[in-house]
Amino acid sequence: MRTAILCIVLALTSAAQAQVLTAEEAVRIAVEQNHGIRLSRLDAKSAELMNSAGNAGMLPTLDAVGSYSIDNSSTKQTFFSGETREADNADQRVLDAAVQLNWTVFDGLAMFAAKDRLEALELIGQTQLRQQIEATTYDVLAAYYQLVQLRKAITVQREGVRISRERLSITETGERIGSMSGLNLVQARLDLSTDSALVLDLQVQEAVTASRLNTLLGRIASTPVEVAAEVPNSEALDLMQIQQAARQANSTLQQARQQQIATDLSVKELRGTLLPQVDIFANYGYTKSTSAVGILQSNQALGPDYGARISIPLFRGFQMRSAVEVAKLTREQAAITTQQAELNLEESILNSWNTYTMANQRVLLEEANLTGARMQSDVALESYRIGSLSAVELRDVQLGLVNAEQRLLVARYEAKLAELQLKWLSGKLV
Repeated sequence: MRTAILCIVLALTSAAQAQVLTAEEAVRIAVEQNHGIRLSRLDAKSAELMNSAGNAGMLPTLDAVGSYSIDNSSTKQTFFSGETREADNADQRVLDAAVQLNWTVFDGLAMFAAKDRLEALELIGQTQLRQQIEATTYDVLAAYYQLVQLRKAITVQREGVRISRERLSITETGERIGSMSGLNLVQARLDLSTDSALVLDLQVQEAVTASRLNTLLGRIASTPVEVAAEVPNSEALDLMQIQQAARQANSTLQQARQQQIATDLSVKELRGTLLPQVDIFANYGYTKSTSAVGILQSNQALGPDYGARISIPLFRGFQMRSAVEVAKLTREQAAITTQQAELNLEESILNSWNTYTMANQRVLLEEANLTGARMQSDVALESYRIGSLSAVELRDVQLGLVNAEQRLLVARYEAKLAELQLKWLSGKLV
């Protein structure tokens, strides 16, 4: 019987543990279901589809065209011989159909610059998708660890409620035997009510954070969430390695560089439009016309025609030259943006590193403080029980313990956030 009960308990424990959402699993779900990532993935796919030789103007165009027209105009024709032909509502019909091929074989190399620009835009789309994934991953992990921290904080605050309830019990006993006053009893009840209200406040924050996490995961906000019991300690990082990795892999900096390349290719593309353009063409057509008045009663033609044409831009109101100059300015702006992105990246890394370092030092300090606060709380509660410590002094010790535990939770959470921020900046978050 005991063996069966033990098996049931173990099975239930395993099932409960299986329902715990890990941080890694949360990120995986977000990458698949987050709406922002899904939209960015579609944008990247659109940029990929646009990157083709046809959109760059490298391939020929083939069209089938046709028309049929009827003209019922009144007609009067006078020939040099003096003969006159005149008719009202003279019927004239024309049927025209053709297959037309046109191929630009030279356009000042603009088509090659256009193809390179489309490739750059596709790469920018992929980088933007990566940026969205990184930002969402950071938001998911931040919400996840905040939920862990809040649930741990609720546990801590409930421990404070337990101490206040125990203090109230001691006070009630003291008031009955006459060793404590009614004022002490009232104060004990007020402190218990205050601590209970703090638990409720934390529970509201927990509910909001859980809803936020579910929304980031692309699911209903009210979905129950079970998370880990503790915020893991932050990993040991090296500043030099982070800086080196960030200069190569930071997605924001990469996008700025890619945008600079795209603007440079736009200048080359516009310059190509100032050079001559050579096209070759071929048509295969059928034409038939009939006329009630005129020299020919009907005319029919069937067959191909082909050739080449060249167009040289001579004057277009300085429109293209202005466009080239504007593109040059855009290229210069992109270069400045890249330089600014590099400076912002260095600043962000240093700021995050300082936060990371201070938060880890604070964790060590708060751990030491908590050890002392726990010992002090145990001694104070026993001293209050035997009447050698006042209620005010016990309350101060109690608040000191709760605050020490809450500060440690916040410090660990901030250290983890700083670690995630550094990984994000160095391109190692995903």
